[in-house]
Amino acid sequence: MAAKHPKRSTSFLPLKIIETILLNLPVESLLRFKTVSKSWNTMISDPAFVENHLHRSKTSSSRNLLLGKLGFSHYNSEDYSLVKIDKDRKLQTLQLSECPPGSNVVLSYCDGVLLLTNDRQTCMDFVLWNPSTGTHATFRFPYEVNPRSQKIYGLCHDPRTGGFKVVVVVCLNYFTVYSCKNNSWTRKKEFGDTSFLVVYDPHIFVDGVFYLLSMDPGRYLITYFDPVDDEIKILRKPEVFSDHLMIYMADLRGRLSVYCNANDGRGNAIRIWIKGEGVGNNYWEELITIENVPTYIWFFKPLCFVENKILIQLYSRRLVLYNPSEKTFEKFDIERYTV
Repeated sequence: MAAKHPKRSTSFLPLKIIETILLNLPVESLLRFKTVSKSWNTMISDPAFVENHLHRSKTSSSRNLLLGKLGFSHYNSEDYSLVKIDKDRKLQTLQLSECPPGSNVVLSYCDGVLLLTNDRQTCMDFVLWNPSTGTHATFRFPYEVNPRSQKIYGLCHDPRTGGFKVVVVVCLNYFTVYSCKNNSWTRKKEFGDTSFLVVYDPHIFVDGVFYLLSMDPGRYLITYFDPVDDEIKILRKPEVFSDHLMIYMADLRGRLSVYCNANDGRGNAIRIWIKGEGVGNNYWEELITIENVPTYIWFFKPLCFVENKILIQLYSRRLVLYNPSEKTFEKFDIERYTV
């Protein structure tokens, strides 16, 4: 009679070590490895793992990934590419899967997932598309809206389910929230006594929420949608900002940044502040003052840090690097590029 051998474990490494290894892999590899075993699939699908993987991705060198396009059309996603800034300050275009047919308008994006539609005016049909994996989901807006009404569209994570939430703000009236996990819209939520007018795009997704610049008659506000309780709230601005000062937003190093004209006698200068990490952190510090800006502020857009320099978009088509130590601008490789 043959001797019985004890069963070997299918895993030679503790799950904690496997988790650490998987956390450092790209999304494409994780999707493949979900088929290795039931335990791996459970681990990779866990919302806590997804959150941890996103956090690691944001703090790695892959922060210098930009969604951009060659040319001058601002909304045609068929022209979009994922662009990586390498160590030699070259723009490297990464391969993306083709977007779903007929959905060629980009409304918002969050952690590599894009919110698309086929008509920016009506926006009745939506698509959530992950260009890295090629997966997408469709859903429809159930409410009637005047096509001429100003509308802002936001996308962020639902911290309770690990899915996404889509927010449609119909200015001066209400906003609605769509839960991708439950495939359902909330009831219409009125703003109450305050009628927010979103004064300009784009909005910024950081801290697990998306921020938008609004106006409550007579004053400019930084507001944000909080996916925990599905409410739009007001964020305290830096104390040096007056209510009437026009400000702009950017995402620098994964933190909310705001900038404005210096107005201090230094000519065409722009001051940038950066907020502390976390939606509940109202601490602001002045990051930098950029002098000798060669354009008006509405043609100026800081994109990211490249080493210790700031990559800036000018006139929607030029990229330059600002050197803070020398207070000079350097020409970047590709000028006609829109991000």
